[in-house]
Amino acid sequence: MALSSLDLSLFLTGNNDTRKTFAADLRSELTQHGFVKIVGHGLSGQDIKEVFQWNKRFFQLKLNDKADIAHPGGSDPQRGWSAVGKENAASLYRTGFLGAKMANTLKDSREHFDQGSAKDPSYPNKWPNEALLPGFRQFMESWYEKMEQVATELMEALEYAFHLPRGSFLDKMTHEKNASEARLLHYPAIDMQEINKGGVSRIWPHFDLGVITLLFQDGVGGLECENRERRGTFFGVKSNSSSELIVNVSETLQRWTNDVLPAGLHRVTVPKAFDKRESGIVPERYSVTYFCKADRDASAAPLPQFVASGCEAKYDDMTAIEYHQSRLESAY
Repeated sequence: MALSSLDLSLFLTGNNDTRKTFAADLRSELTQHGFVKIVGHGLSGQDIKEVFQWNKRFFQLKLNDKADIAHPGGSDPQRGWSAVGKENAASLYRTGFLGAKMANTLKDSREHFDQGSAKDPSYPNKWPNEALLPGFRQFMESWYEKMEQVATELMEALEYAFHLPRGSFLDKMTHEKNASEARLLHYPAIDMQEINKGGVSRIWPHFDLGVITLLFQDGVGGLECENRERRGTFFGVKSNSSSELIVNVSETLQRWTNDVLPAGLHRVTVPKAFDKRESGIVPERYSVTYFCKADRDASAAPLPQFVASGCEAKYDDMTAIEYHQSRLESAY
């Protein structure tokens, strides 16, 4: 099984027919898999190359320098550096949409850097000393805005696909109140003997909390999403090029659509070349994500257009920040 690759430029610059085709295909892929690949998104190859260079340079900083901007944990939006094992998907998703029994001893083998909007007064970003990484903050703030634009265009296409009034989604995720987060991820090299003990994975199966997630990954491999035709099984998601964007449905969009668009279950495990190996060192892996989220004061309840006549909303009304904080409390 493989994900389809769709060209976003057909929606942005095409005629009515190409816009309808792209929107319909986007809806179909996300309904079927919870995932889709996107090209023609407008991000340059140079930008993508640079963000991975900055990714590596950040995680090569000395431990003390990263610790100076460490995220303290808890239910507040993540800012700064989280050490390997600090956040654990198994703990976060033991309840909620996953509804699976997962041991409370499972650990993730990854570290990450998180940032929010530069305009967010409530949760300011944490940056390393400029002398350590000159130009890092400037680039990442620009990168954040470019990813925000792509997310906005995709959500506009979904409004079009579902024949919703303009702004049905976008009015709940505004530029002025943007609560989204950009993340740089590093998965350190790890011994297969440690993986085979069963207590550590790169990321255990989970859903993301926001509206949609945008992801670029390197060529190491290991990302897998659930095969919905055979629940509980997964298939690999490879990028055909470094500029291919992977998009998945997250929990808030599942709530807004009253389960019409189910969130995409996924994990990061060892590359296929290491399957069933008893020994060997799995190489380090890097990825870059943008967690597109609703405004904090926006409702996370189903939209009226997705609650059929005579049916009930499957989710209670609460704000997006209330929902996210209720879920994040168990992540650390």
